[in-house]
Amino acid sequence: MAYRDLAAFIAASFTLATLADALILTATQGTSTHLLVSRVALLWGVFRMYTPTIGAALAIRVSGKSVIDEFRSYLNPKEKAIYWYFLAPLIAYLALGIYMLLGLALNVLDLEKPVEMIAEQAKLPVEAARAILLVQLVSAYIVALTLNAFCAVGEEIGWRGYLYKRLGYTANARNTLTIGAVWGLWHATAIGLLGHNYPVLRWMGVPIFAVFCIILSALMLSLVSRAGSILPSVSLHGALNALWGLTILTSRLEGAAGELLGGNGLLGLASLTTVCFALSMFLKTKRDQVEA
Repeated sequence: MAYRDLAAFIAASFTLATLADALILTATQGTSTHLLVSRVALLWGVFRMYTPTIGAALAIRVSGKSVIDEFRSYLNPKEKAIYWYFLAPLIAYLALGIYMLLGLALNVLDLEKPVEMIAEQAKLPVEAARAILLVQLVSAYIVALTLNAFCAVGEEIGWRGYLYKRLGYTANARNTLTIGAVWGLWHATAIGLLGHNYPVLRWMGVPIFAVFCIILSALMLSLVSRAGSILPSVSLHGALNALWGLTILTSRLEGAAGELLGGNGLLGLASLTTVCFALSMFLKTKRDQVEA
């Protein structure tokens, strides 16, 4: 009985996400209209990201608590939380920068590819295309804090809100592994059935993405514990969704090799691990300064 609420959360989150994946797979089969597919995919993405919120609401009701009060405690928009909300997206930029440095060192990236793509599609000079790309990179910060945050909060209420609090609200190895693995596996049917993030690898991409989510959870849980709120994990999540596609656009690698070694593969894991280590050192230094 003690775990009835937790079971309700997992069952609802996974079942609704799987149903959404199956429905969009059925709805888009044989459909060649790009506009229709893109609109259906947008609705699918928003709904899917809110399935952990639905699961959390159900679990909270099962436990006899107030859903509104619980959700408010997860958000907890106090001064420290707001500060980290605006700062957290910069971590995604740092991770992207490290990824680019690693990729260039290994000669697996071509930074001119997205520039050439913009120039060809918009029929613009290369210099203008390069300026547009720069504007997009800068504006990704605003997108992370607004539109993407609106979508990301649907997941964060479930993973870094309900589940983290349910596990004791401590950013230890057990909680990081548990939350990251559950979060990663929640994507399994999207990856396997729809090719989300791994259109070639499909089901073989699931364990890779689970590791990706575990490392990212280590970053997020540190921020949530520091801020006393899920807000920084929301904006970091939103920033990664806004920026990480550039790892695919700049890759020289195609197919399975690109997915294994690219932004959602080994190079991405290495860049996130580096940032995770740097953040832990930064937070430790800040904590030591306060204690001194």
